[in-house]
Amino acid sequence: MANVTYPNSTFYFNVGARATDDPRNDLKPLTMTNFTARLSNHVYQLNVGDTLESFSQYTLSSAIKGFSYRFKNEEKNTPEYTVVYGYAYPRWDNFYGDSEVKTIKRTAYGARVKKGLSPYFTTGLSFVRFDDSNRINTTDPLYDGNVVALDWEYKPFEGLSLSGESSWSDTKQSPSAGAADINGSGTAHRLLFQGEGGPIRLSVEYERVSPDFQSLMGCATADREKVKARWREKRGRNSSITYGLLWFRDNLSGQKAYTTNHYRPEIIYTQRRLFNRQYASGDFSYRLDRAFGAPQGVTNHYLNLGYHDRFGSFDCDTNLGYTKYSTTLAGRDSEEMTYNTSLGTRFTRGDTIVKPSISLGGWTASDDLADETDTIREAAVGLGLDFPKSKIVSNLKVGTHKLSKGNAASDDSSRTFVNLSVYYRAPFLEQMNQGQLFLRVAINDYSFSTVSRDFVETSVTAGVSSQF
Repeated sequence: MANVTYPNSTFYFNVGARATDDPRNDLKPLTMTNFTARLSNHVYQLNVGDTLESFSQYTLSSAIKGFSYRFKNEEKNTPEYTVVYGYAYPRWDNFYGDSEVKTIKRTAYGARVKKGLSPYFTTGLSFVRFDDSNRINTTDPLYDGNVVALDWEYKPFEGLSLSGESSWSDTKQSPSAGAADINGSGTAHRLLFQGEGGPIRLSVEYERVSPDFQSLMGCATADREKVKARWREKRGRNSSITYGLLWFRDNLSGQKAYTTNHYRPEIIYTQRRLFNRQYASGDFSYRLDRAFGAPQGVTNHYLNLGYHDRFGSFDCDTNLGYTKYSTTLAGRDSEEMTYNTSLGTRFTRGDTIVKPSISLGGWTASDDLADETDTIREAAVGLGLDFPKSKIVSNLKVGTHKLSKGNAASDDSSRTFVNLSVYYRAPFLEQMNQGQLFLRVAINDYSFSTVSRDFVETSVTAGVSSQF
């Protein structure tokens, strides 16, 4: 990575690669993971390689591999212009690799204009086109379409914001090789209110996306109407309470046999200085997930309790979670419990920072209808050693993980694991942004009720990392 500053502009360059002989880490033994070259100043920015330009929620909010150019002259109060062109590939070797990494070629390009019409009102117009080609399997669908959107934001004063977006899409879908094309067009609209005053924060969002709306480079769920509200209130210096509600439904055009409504209310309460202790804090949350209207109904309950405290020089974190699942027709009636606690401290011995820790946790799942209970137990000890003068940070964790199955026909299993990580800020990497050498080692020893399934896996990773 390189970051060079000239009198009137800055050039940034970053490239990364990964080498491995384990197909679980990567399909290819050697591959380029990232590539970015960027030239910018106070007026323009040109980016080549990995590109993430966020036009709006419905038009473009996905990364591409290509280029983007952005222009805005603050001194002359010009609009902000942005253009992009590239391919929606997840990997760089999708361009040149063999059949293992070949994927559908999705070309995407577009433009955006954004302008502040007043100190309080900003609006933007976006256009994105996507075009698929190179079908890999005969059943792979291909899409060809356009998305146009107008978004805006109004801030009349501090603490109040009203924003929204309206979008239209026109898409042609080729479901499979030889199948007739399917043409469709749809709309999407959203409106968001955010307010803050004194101890209260409030947000209300409304969204409606028609069944035929398609935005492959943006973010939208077709055939959905949604309302989301959240109220957060501070109660004094040490406590707060949050109320939330999410409702959404489908079947907006009546094209289905039935409509499914979802209701998800929640409440979160946090309290600091519990029991009049300086470092004690706790939180409680409850959420209901209720769906009905279809032949199958769902009623799920989610409950969580958390507690943090300090005892002398030891920090303690404890969490308890309970979930109740209930589904009609499908016949699901089960419960899950999670519980974990950790205890750690930090002290200095000479030039070394020592950070020992211990953690215990578990998970229990009970199926009342099948009369089965599965459990997981995990225990681990950790030791962190930091050497500030040598610029070395290390951490070692050793533990066991045991799974007990309620079904006698299923295998119980246990895993003994060792994880080691070492990070070194070498002097020759000082020119890099947070540049450092790293070494990670992981050893997992698996044992099963069926002895023939036992195995040991070892993973060693070494390299150079940086942040940008």
